[in-house]
Amino acid sequence: MASKILIVAGEASADLHASNLLKKLGELEPGIQCYGVGSEQLEKAGARILFDFSKQSVVGVLEAAPKLKFFLKARAQLLQSIASEKPDLVLLLDLPDFNLRLAPKIKQQYPGQKIVYYISPQVWAWRKGRVKTIKKYVDLMLVILPFEEQFYEEAGVPVKFVGHPLVPVVKPSKTREELRRDFKVAGNETMLAFLPGSRKEELGHYVAPAFQAFARLQAEFPLKIFFALAPTLHEKLVNEYRERYPAQIEIVRGRTYDLLFASDLGLLGSGTATLEAALAELPMLILGKLKKLNYYLVKPFTYVNRVGLPNFIAGRDIVPELLMSEVNPERIYQELAKLIRSEDLRRQMKAEFRQLRERLGERDASLEAAKSILEIIHS
Repeated sequence: MASKILIVAGEASADLHASNLLKKLGELEPGIQCYGVGSEQLEKAGARILFDFSKQSVVGVLEAAPKLKFFLKARAQLLQSIASEKPDLVLLLDLPDFNLRLAPKIKQQYPGQKIVYYISPQVWAWRKGRVKTIKKYVDLMLVILPFEEQFYEEAGVPVKFVGHPLVPVVKPSKTREELRRDFKVAGNETMLAFLPGSRKEELGHYVAPAFQAFARLQAEFPLKIFFALAPTLHEKLVNEYRERYPAQIEIVRGRTYDLLFASDLGLLGSGTATLEAALAELPMLILGKLKKLNYYLVKPFTYVNRVGLPNFIAGRDIVPELLMSEVNPERIYQELAKLIRSEDLRRQMKAEFRQLRERLGERDASLEAAKSILEIIHS
């Protein structure tokens, strides 16, 4: 009889990783069934979707409160589904505020249920107390950052580093020269990729100060700016800012990796895209900002003063970051102007990114994770 997995993948990046993982599981065990929480990509990979959390994504405590009823209903139905569907394994991906409340409920109601967590919450960065929950209720952590393996081993949590799922997929579709022709960038022009994030709240934090800085930069340098607009966001949100600020911006959809490989530098909101840019060896500036009240609510539980994944992996600041009140037009202008003017700075950052890639390794994370999951199911 084919195995069955209940999967809980919340945001767009987790949905992508879950879909790649499900494809590998299907190759290793044809006929395997999967159902649960996901979005379009996981459904295309063959999963039966009960809930789609992608439209409920939030960036802070305040934004989460109004959606509590939805998440409580989803949790209750997922728990009920375990009785009716009898999955061989529950697979949790990221989404810690939901999953680390779901896992204890599962073990309380179904003590023998196997639970695997793929893609760790950033417990090493903030709210380390969550490790106790993971140790008590999760049978295996499958981690994608090399330092996470040691972190969990020291905490006594069963763990395996499987590699990072982005390493084999972050690739351009053409040569850099061909891509720059596609984007109509002249030889004397600097090409900048702007990736503020996939949530409306992130646009509110970053777009206005960035556009003001862009206008100054374009008055000073031959600079073409491309805004990678997430599929979850509508172009009219950006047009409101374009009408207010004189910067010349082109919107790009669906070609994020091509944009990263073609560009000379990037301005990115903190998140997965910072690692994608590093794998594309794109010199960048990272922005990190929350609403002030959210910031003061989470600050007491935070153990690090950096937000970019490349800096976490390196264990030091290899990419400049602007945080909270530093996210303003003047500072963004200053830091980007430095990168535009200094080829040495850009070259040094690219060298750091090559070392970072070596630390991540070249293994196929989705395949390694799939093998580990099937081992647990059949053990």
